[in-house]
Parts: sequence; structure tokens; C-alpha cells
Amino acid sequence: MIRPALPGLPPAGGHGKAPYKMTAQLRELAAAAGIDASYRSWSGEPVTASDAALIAALRALAPDLGVAFERAADAPGALAALARMRWAEIVPPVVVGWDGAIVVPFSVPAELDGRWEVEVATEAGRTVRAHGRLFELAADGHAWPGGVVHCVRRARIAVGELGYHTVRWQAAGATGEAFAIAAPRRAWGGPGEGARRWGVFAPVYGLAGPTSGQAGDLGTLGRLFAQVAARGGRYVATLPILAASLDEPCEFSPYAPISRMFWNELYLDLAALAGELGVEPPPVPPVVAGTRIDYRAQYHWRRHALDPMAERLLATRGVEIDAWAAEAGAYDYAAFRAFGEATRRSWHGWPAMWRDGVPVIASRGEAIALGADATRVTTHAVAQWAMQRQLEQLAAGSVQLYLDLPVGVSCDAYEVWRHRALFLTTMSAGAPPDALFLGGQDWGLPPVSPIALRRDHYRYLIRCLRHHMRIAGMLRIDHVMGLFRLYCVPSGLPATDGVYLRYPYDELLAVLALESNRSRCALVGEDLGTVPEEVRPAMARHGLFRIHVGQWFFPTEPGKSAEPSPPESVAGLNTHDMATFAGWWRGSDIDDRRDLGLITDAQEAEERLQRDRIRAGLLAYVDRPGAPAIARDELTDVERAMVGAAADLAVGPAEVVLVALDDLVMDPVPHNVPGTTTQRPNWQRRVEGWSDALDERRAGPAAEAALAAITAAR
Repeated sequence: MIRPALPGLPPAGGHGKAPYKMTAQLRELAAAAGIDASYRSWSGEPVTASDAALIAALRALAPDLGVAFERAADAPGALAALARMRWAEIVPPVVVGWDGAIVVPFSVPAELDGRWEVEVATEAGRTVRAHGRLFELAADGHAWPGGVVHCVRRARIAVGELGYHTVRWQAAGATGEAFAIAAPRRAWGGPGEGARRWGVFAPVYGLAGPTSGQAGDLGTLGRLFAQVAARGGRYVATLPILAASLDEPCEFSPYAPISRMFWNELYLDLAALAGELGVEPPPVPPVVAGTRIDYRAQYHWRRHALDPMAERLLATRGVEIDAWAAEAGAYDYAAFRAFGEATRRSWHGWPAMWRDGVPVIASRGEAIALGADATRVTTHAVAQWAMQRQLEQLAAGSVQLYLDLPVGVSCDAYEVWRHRALFLTTMSAGAPPDALFLGGQDWGLPPVSPIALRRDHYRYLIRCLRHHMRIAGMLRIDHVMGLFRLYCVPSGLPATDGVYLRYPYDELLAVLALESNRSRCALVGEDLGTVPEEVRPAMARHGLFRIHVGQWFFPTEPGKSAEPSPPESVAGLNTHDMATFAGWWRGSDIDDRRDLGLITDAQEAEERLQRDRIRAGLLAYVDRPGAPAIARDELTDVERAMVGAAADLAVGPAEVVLVALDDLVMDPVPHNVPGTTTQRPNWQRRVEGWSDALDERRAGPAAEAALAAITAAR
């Protein structure tokens, strides 16, 4: 994504040294605003953000902070204003407690005694009252705003009820109201609370079948569910299946959705829908094996079939659909999609009457009155209703859906249009430079403002979580470090010149734990990459599983052992952002880095030598005495290594093990090469032969051996 430079900024600096001397006030203001002006790189070296990056980030946050800031010279005044507001607030807008209690912090002058009172209106309608004197509460967090010593005094209120509560308080001659999150300490079904179990990973788009066209759908996903159930597996894990624009503009990356609150209608099981209506399923265009998925063509074919089905469903089940759509906000989303299809542009380029200030649309009639095409509104609302029904039916069996919540949405997303005050649209989430991406990464996803999200009482996050947890048994939180801090790149600056925004992670984890328990959905944190030291201890406290990638811990030479997976992890050989096992064995990932100019000739030669040593070490390890038994005679070296590595994970400590369908069929091509867009056919590959991989009669020898080893161990 290319974004315009912000006017009036000094040139960007680089990593390691700041070319402009950062004033003490600018650094202090950044810290007070929740921006990390410096951090440790992947190699442990200190990195200092440039003045340009700090100024741009502070400009983006200034409206939410309630201060005036345009340039570095404004820092002293903005800092003083922030300090005044911070200590005048007395009680923050959100308070948190665990296991039935909440803690209300009073920020007051340290010498001030007096009566405090709290009234908690619980979510269930109860009222809990507490009171006391300030001097009876311990003091911490001392500061000297305006030269007067202040402190924080914390009152613990036993509410006896989990949920979202309203706190009304009186103290220091002031009154106010706060939003309280009373959460269980741990997420539901966390590490140590379940049996050792396993599942299969596969992207839905890769599961093409006779009735689904070029890409898979919920019908083919259902067949995979049945196969996993027959083998005794517990999960089918997949990539995000969230809403996408597949016409114009066309963005099919599952990690840049146009909403995290609605599904991708591309995956509707049209054959099942036709069966419900008593009509013939749509004729399927021929699919050429080995070709990439053409999302525009696939979506065009499906919409041609879906439009009349949606009209018929609305005519026969309109009352049910309208009631569901009103609760889900689906007509507002449907109008957004209809406006986009009419203009064939992102919402940024719509006429002003649709782009700005459209009231929330509660019905089909309201959408049509605003100029939205009636057929398009019907299709998008009915498609969401039908997707939800089909997903609920899928989730009702013994196999659970393991879903993935991406870190953000596209800048063209429904949420950015409807709730744009929540987003910092002049910044982009990404990642700082690391060993693989020395230029850093700019993902093109506008970050959610931590201040606006908090002031909105986390309504957006709660809605996103509930959308997924209604049908998921396990939810993976993509880039879980983003709950703590998120690397953000200001518009016009290179990805090397970003800053970290801090988030109130205790509050975010409280929301996650509460929603997890209410929906009985386990949580997994994707903790790969540069992980701050506080992240994993917090995950352990609150019952989130970790991720373990077996490919990173293979023996580095013959005679060495593989590093075992942590018990509290979801373990697999690889991820969707890595080479498949067969591709790794061939060195395809090294080929990619060479072709993309990410490594030198000397680095390539060293990596290939190291890969040779690891391959030899892995074969020696899987053939060692006492290793899980596999039928070696009928397997090639690469198959034997894959089966042995999967078996080793299965007998290892990890509570949950996932095996990728790509590895069972020994596909060497990855689903995604990070850091690329048009350079590689990302997210466009079908898993050829997937329907045979778990079938006991038709599975290949490598797939059968791997599944036999996993089921025996699990």
C-alpha cells in the first residue's frame, strides 16, 4: 500500500541513530501519550524513532488525547495539558477486576483525605455499594503535577458477578462514571484443562470440490470436518473467513478483510442453499488443475447464482432474516457493500452523501431510501444470514472450528467507513526490521486508536470476538503482541521508521477472558516474532495457548535432538506464512529469499549448507532407537522426515497438535510469502488431492503414516 507523505514533516530517520536531536519534552510527551520513542531491535540493539515519526504519531493521537499538537514546539504545552487532564480525571474511564471483584483507582492529592463512595450497577441488574476514607487505602504511583504531590489509592470492590458493569463514584469533591470489566482470571479451556488432542489445518479457499468451483466453500469444509471426525481429530483450523471485496477494488488476502464483524459470502455452500429452496444447484464452470484461483471470476459466478436465491429466501423467510439482520447490523453492512458495487470504488472515492455522515441503517427500506440498489442490499444481508446458519450447523458436531482473528482491517473496510473515529487513518500497522525483512513491514492496516477504543468501552472488540466465538471452539489471536504494543508506520515514512503504540493490555485481556468463558471458546496467542518480555507471562496467567513451530526446532545436525514443544502450546510443523514441509526440504524458502533480494550469495550458500545439516539431523533423529514407529520402507526421505517430525510433535508435550493438509499431500508451494504481494501468487493455491488425504482407502502412504502416528499418540 502506498500512502501520501504528510506535509510539513522533516525527513525520516533510520534505525539505530536519530539524525535529529529529540528534545526531552518531545520524548516525554510521546511516553505520556502511549508511544514508545525507543525500543530494542530483533538483534537486541537500541532503536530510536525519528522526530518525524514521533511528530506524525502525536498528530494522529492528538484529537483522542484532547490536546493541541502540530509540531515539536507544541510538546511542552501539550505535555502540561496531558498532566492536568490525567490527574483531574480522578477515576479512569475503564476499570478492571478479576474473579468477581473490581478495583477502582482514585488519582488524588496525596494529602487529601475524605470520603469515597462507589455504586456498581451490575450487568445482571444488581446494585453493589461500598464506601470508606481515602487514607484507609494504600497509596502508589506518586507524581508531582503542578508541584503538588499526587498518588493513586485503590479500592477493591467485591461485586460477586462477572460481566460489564457501570461504576458511579464520588471522591475528592467530584463525581463520575466508569465502565468496569469483571473478568475471570483465565480464558476458558486454557492449557492444562483438556485432553491431548489434534486437528488439521487447511484454508477454506484451498478445498475446491465438484460443486464449489475454483475455490472451496463451507460444503467442502464440511466434508473435511467429517473426515477429521472419522479419524478422531478435534479441530479443523483455517485462515480468516471474513468479508472481502472481490469485485472492484479486489483484495483477497484473508489478513486484510473489509470487516472483522461479517463473513465472506464467497464461501457459502450454494448447493446446500439450492437444496433448501428446492431448485437446481448452479452449474459449475470447469476448473483446470494447477491454475491459480481467479477470485473475481469465482465471485462473479457465485453472485450470478446467489442473487436470485437471496431474493427467494427473503420472500419466503423475510421475517426471520429481517429480525436477524436488525440484531447483527447486517443491513448497514449490506448498504456499504451496495454503495461500493455501484461506484466500483473504495468508500474514500464515493459521493459525499454516501461517504460521510450516513446514519446507521437499520432496515432494507432505509438502505434503499438512501439510494442503495435493492438487489445488492438483499444479497449481502441474506448472504450473511445464510453464512451464519451454515457455520453454526458446521460447529454443532464433535469437531470444532479453530478460527483466526486478524490484527486489523483494510483501510477500505466497513468499520473504517462506519466507525472512522476509532481508527488512526494516517498510520499503518506493521512490523519493525528483522532478520528476514531488513526494510521492515507496512501492512496497510489502519491501527485502532487505543484511546478511542477504551473510551468506547471496547464495543468494537467485543463485537468482533462474539462474531467469531459464536461458531469457534478455539480462536487464534493474530499477532497477540498487538494487545500490548503495535508497531505503526506514519503515512509517507518508510517501514523502518515506525513507532510502537502501547495498548491497555490488562483491559484487553480481561475482555478476551470474559468473552472466552461466555462462549466456551479457547484462546491461542500468535506469539511469533519479536515478543516483549511481558507478553508470555501474561498469556500464561490468563490461560492463552502459545504457538510452537516445529520447523524452527529441528535438530541442527546428526546426533542432536529436536527441542520439545511447550505443554501450553498449539504445535505444528509450520504456519501459513512459512514454507510447507516439502518446500522447506527442497529449500524453496531459500530460493524465494534469493529471488526477492533478501539475502546475498554468501548468505544463500551458508543457508543451503545449514539446511543440508538439518535435513541429515532430522533423518537421523526420526530413525533413532525408540522413535515413534513408521512404515519406512514405502516412504521417500522427505516423506519419512515429515512423518517422523509430525509423530514427534504428537508424542511431545504440546496439548494441541495441528497437521497441515499441505504437508499430508506433500505440496511444496506455500500459501503466502511474507513481504510480497504481486511478486508471488499468495492465497491463490488450491490443495490438490486434499479430499483423499484423510481417507483410509485413498490416502497416500505419507499421509496415512502421519495420521496413524498422530492418532496413536493422541
